[in-house]
Amino acid sequence: LVHAEVPHTASTPRALEPLFLLSNASLFALHAPAMWSARVAFAEPLGPLVEAARTRPLVWLTWHRFNFAATAALRALPPELRPTLVMHDGAASRALTHEASAWLGFETFVFRRRSSVSPRAQLVDYVLRTRRSIVNLPDSGGPYGVMRPGILEVARACDALVVPFVVDARPSLSLGRRLRHVVPLPFARVTLRRAAPLDGA
Repeated sequence: LVHAEVPHTASTPRALEPLFLLSNASLFALHAPAMWSARVAFAEPLGPLVEAARTRPLVWLTWHRFNFAATAALRALPPELRPTLVMHDGAASRALTHEASAWLGFETFVFRRRSSVSPRAQLVDYVLRTRRSIVNLPDSGGPYGVMRPGILEVARACDALVVPFVVDARPSLSLGRRLRHVVPLPFARVTLRRAAPLDGA
């Protein structure tokens, strides 16, 4: 877990930390069997991305409904392509994703919501400083299925390549009435399909 080192006010009370750890452990326990047993296939060869990532960071983009299935697919990437997950320090993110993501093997960057430094600037600083690739869900928080421009501005500022992708998981559950999350079941076949990288500059 990497937290942005910027002036900030805490978004959640310290007294809730034990509850957050418990909720992360619960989500991890539910999610891990499918993550570790998934059979992942990449529809397009990874070689060109490995070459590209040697000189420029990648910004992986997919819709929020693929959050769980994308986690299984991205875990299977070689280390030089596996992106950092981006979180915020608000209660929902803190309760569900911070430790759980790290336990699944991802570097996780946490930006500060209550800071004089914008989340966008915090993320740009992280990518420029570490040269790591990131993954982003550009419709997270809604409206779903609508691309918001912030992450493209981050890609431009970091001279990154943008890699749009979708994920198919079979068998899987579809959870939620509005968003319909794709949640892989244990031993699912997970296929990641990506577009050709777009030049963020």
